[in-house]
Amino acid sequence: MTLARGSVYLAVGTEATDRVSDLSDALDDSPVSVEAVADRAAVRDRLADGTVRAVVVGDGEDDGIDVFEALRAVDDAVPVVVLAADPDPDRVETALMAGVTDYLPADVDAELLAARLEAYAKRWPTDWRTATAQWDDISSGISHDAKNPLNVVMGRLDLMEVGEPHEEPLRRSVDRVESFLTDLSRIGSVGRPVTDPEDVSLADVARDAWSAADRGGATLEVATEGTVDADPDRLRLLFERLFDNAVDHGGEAVTVTVGETDVGFYVADDGPGIPDDEREDVFELGYGTTRNGEGYGLFFARVIARAHGWTVVAGESADGGARIDVSVSA
Repeated sequence: MTLARGSVYLAVGTEATDRVSDLSDALDDSPVSVEAVADRAAVRDRLADGTVRAVVVGDGEDDGIDVFEALRAVDDAVPVVVLAADPDPDRVETALMAGVTDYLPADVDAELLAARLEAYAKRWPTDWRTATAQWDDISSGISHDAKNPLNVVMGRLDLMEVGEPHEEPLRRSVDRVESFLTDLSRIGSVGRPVTDPEDVSLADVARDAWSAADRGGATLEVATEGTVDADPDRLRLLFERLFDNAVDHGGEAVTVTVGETDVGFYVADDGPGIPDDEREDVFELGYGTTRNGEGYGLFFARVIARAHGWTVVAGESADGGARIDVSVSA
């Protein structure tokens, strides 16, 4: 049998090392072995030699999530399963949001634990950290490689002196592709779960986002003094995308309002609004209705919202325009 990953399961922490014997029995017919190690430093050293198939971590005397974080700094792909004597639901949620592969009771059946470890070792990694790293590598490479020929196109346009009526549409198209490539390279980073939010002012972040671009004669009204637990940078990007969408569809005379609700906040405008039968579709990748839009603004807004554990819904504003509600609580 040829193993796609290493041949050793490492166990660290009391809840994990106590299971080494019965886990070894459950793997009796497998070429995989189980070893107990003294501490996280020993695990980190072993990760470097490429023999580790997965790591089982105890969450008790040692903080299992801290151990996981330390291991992820060394290896962003190896499965890490955490065991606890009496798992607390909030602790389980925190661990899984941090990216732990699985969080199980310490007395989980040995054969079941062995089966889960094997599945995690063989499948494509689903840890958001791993997925983010892989996506960032792929998308950044595509974006970089694709922008080089676009630069050639723009240079040739300058040399050819194409002139109107063709030059402006050509340049606009190139700009749209460059914008798409920039967005593509950012999906991985903005979509990773938010694990360390800050208490931030909706009004302050909204005003910062509004001033990030020239929005012509459009007007921003802020009708909230509320705060929200969020990643400030990603919240600002969410507002930027919602503002861009409002101005793209409502024109430079549009008025955009940021307000709060019992469960979150909203961005509304007095533009033409969103037809009833399109309100679920507007958050889909590539969905766009304007000539200038690429169809990624509201998709990005939803990605950022989901990273926070929020939901977004499109509806109608009091002025008959579009309104995007962000719910930050269940």
